[in-house]
Order: sequence, then C-alpha cells, then structure tokens
Amino acid sequence: MTKRNIVISIFIATVIAGSVFIPRIALAAKCGGAETSVISCDGEGSTAIINIIKQVIKILTAGVLVAAVGAVIYGAFLYTTSEGSPDKIKKAREVWTNTVIGIIMFAFMVAITNFIIPGGVFD
Repeated sequence: MTKRNIVISIFIATVIAGSVFIPRIALAAKCGGAETSVISCDGEGSTAIINIIKQVIKILTAGVLVAAVGAVIYGAFLYTTSEGSPDKIKKAREVWTNTVIGIIMFAFMVAITNFIIPGGVFD
C-alpha cells in the first residue's frame, strides 16, 4: 500500500468517525437579526461574545476529537505494519504520545476557559 493510499484511508476513517461522534449543530440561528448557519449569539454586548466563544470551543472540541481519532488510527497502522522494526514502533509510540499530550493541553485550555467564562463553556 502506498503512502498516498494510507493517508487517504486515514482521512476517510477520520471523517467517518467524526460524522458519528460530532454532535449536530443547529442550523438557521440568529445573530444580530441576521441568520447564521452555526453560531447563535443570543443577547447583546459581552453576552453575545461569550456565546460565540462557547460555540467556537464546542466546534474546536469536535475537531480535536476527530484529529485525535485519526492520530490514534495512524499510530495503530504504523505499529501494525512495523514488522518488528524498532524505528517504526518508536514512531508509532511517538504519535500516540503526542496525541495524548495534545489532548491534555486542549483539556487544560478548555478548563481555563471554562473557569473564565461565567456559567462555563458547556451548559
């Protein structure tokens, strides 16, 4: 299997996993009298900004989930096709380690934002 086919397979698996796990976002929301497709900014002034930040963080959370699933699948593929090669096993473990570090960093970012925003990010 060529490298291009591997990347395409991982991309397709990630898109399928993302479509299963990403919650559906309400369409036709209102923001300042204009219809938007994703972000609802109910309220005025700082309340609207906080609502937009909440929506952005929710979208980023879904994106991080999809990227993490893709990275774990990629690491598993590297590990499976390593055929006992220490270099490929090391690369697969590095991919998994970097994925875990990225998830932890994102969790800290969400926790800090959750602390700063009144009422939290996830209602």
